Amino acid sequence: MASLRTKLERLESLREEFGATAASEKLDLLAELEHKSLGRAAEVGRLHEALCFSRAWPDNPKLLATVNRMLKHFSERADLNRFAGTLEDSGIDGTDIRFRFYRVTALWLAQRCGDSLHIDWEQFEAKDRLSRALESLALFCERGALQQYVYDAPDWIDRMRRNDETDAVFLSRLFAARGAADAVLDSVYDELDMPFYLSASAATPARTLEYVRPKAIEYQRHSIERQSVDLRQAAHRQIRIENVNRRQATRLVDLAKSAMVARSRDLDAFAYASADDVMRVDCSHGIQIVLIGMLPVKRYLLECEYGYLMLRNGVVVGYGTGTALFASCQIAFNLFPTFRGAETTELYASVLATFHKLFDADTFSVDSYQIGADNDEAIDSGAWWFYARMGFRPRDSAAIRLANAELRKAHKKGYRSSKSTLRRLANYPLYFSLASKRQDVLPMVCTDSISLGVLDYVSQRFGSQRKDGSRRCSQELAQALGIGSFSAWTADEKLMWQRLNPVIAAVADVKKWPKADRNALADVIRAKGGVHEKDYVKLFDAHKRLRRSIAAFAAANE
Repeated sequence: MASLRTKLERLESLREEFGATAASEKLDLLAELEHKSLGRAAEVGRLHEALCFSRAWPDNPKLLATVNRMLKHFSERADLNRFAGTLEDSGIDGTDIRFRFYRVTALWLAQRCGDSLHIDWEQFEAKDRLSRALESLALFCERGALQQYVYDAPDWIDRMRRNDETDAVFLSRLFAARGAADAVLDSVYDELDMPFYLSASAATPARTLEYVRPKAIEYQRHSIERQSVDLRQAAHRQIRIENVNRRQATRLVDLAKSAMVARSRDLDAFAYASADDVMRVDCSHGIQIVLIGMLPVKRYLLECEYGYLMLRNGVVVGYGTGTALFASCQIAFNLFPTFRGAETTELYASVLATFHKLFDADTFSVDSYQIGADNDEAIDSGAWWFYARMGFRPRDSAAIRLANAELRKAHKKGYRSSKSTLRRLANYPLYFSLASKRQDVLPMVCTDSISLGVLDYVSQRFGSQRKDGSRRCSQELAQALGIGSFSAWTADEKLMWQRLNPVIAAVADVKKWPKADRNALADVIRAKGGVHEKDYVKLFDAHKRLRRSIAAFAAANE
């Protein structure tokens, strides 16, 4: 056991060393580790991570083939089976997952691996509320029984489900029944805070199996050098964003959802992904960015958000979101722990270049959470310094003074910012601009204040008659824009019209706008409900009068 542990440690020490000599030694070490059992659960996990890293940064074809074979059969290892319970929630193939999944994620899992999905009753604290929810979701003719007979929720579910349904599959399908509004179902479901138990099976999402065979493998011939990246140059790289066909899009959306499930996470952009709005970007260094748009019904009121996966040589190495408006983009960047340190700045530069191209954005921001606000992991990793070294800076005057002081101290040998200082810095978003500094950028334009201003407008004008008020706003806007019929509009375009017409009414008197601006406004609204939401961003940003009006309204209602 000690010898195997030493070999594992040596393999880990060679993680970022490449070349013929390093590759040969790695192969010898893998040959020793492939069919022998490690003595501790943590060591099994470490071997798994070393294999995942080598698949993303492979030395040569022979080593990659070895790594792929070992990962393919990882769940068959005797040590994995011995320590599977300890490795629960690791996302390793052959281990179980416990998590409180979104309603739509639970339904997706029920369709994909229903036999493995169960309710974790020991962790369920809202059984009484679930019993009341069952009464609401049951058929009218069943409600008398549910009200009269004394059974707890698990017993009722066991009685109501089909024999081929698990308790979790039954509930996830019941919460997807037609006839109830999605918003109401989501609200009831969220209050239940339902815990799930996903047992290991061939269909259970696992990090071990996350792989999309790339067109070409980028083999690592030389040791990785951690170099700084000039974001200004990187933003203007020649990249091409390609739409993918429906079959590929569905596979990539499933990959994104699986990546979240395997890590006990959920992300709106993936949970509510639109398979009609999936794009791919091939970057340098074997990096690929997959962009995933959201279903129109789940889109934000004004901003546009795309989720993204980062792949290197077909291995999912991280994920995030890009949220855009006002020629600006707020990027959330999450690199999985296994892959941190290798080419982090190059991966970030690829993401920034992608969103610069996608949205024509000239200003990028990082929110407070990403750099440590209520996020100890970001504090421990020094996330603020990661962005600061690439040129991101705060805009708040107090934060600028504090940041400048830290940047000066950084020249002292061995200096490290204290956690208390990093927490103070994390209270302020960071910005990076490719053009002159502007104030009308996200998140300086607060869209929540826009929503508050619209609420006040609707309240003052219509009070409790909100639905009638929305119809009035719709009629007035249609008249101002010269729209006599919506028959040519899609259902999603009509949905965005209903959502946005009170906003437009509160923001501006559009009937006084020039005809060209009024025509362009109709195009903006339709694009918000279009297949590719990125088109909306470009139309909104090009509409100078609308853009100014929205920004001014936000400022007035802060």
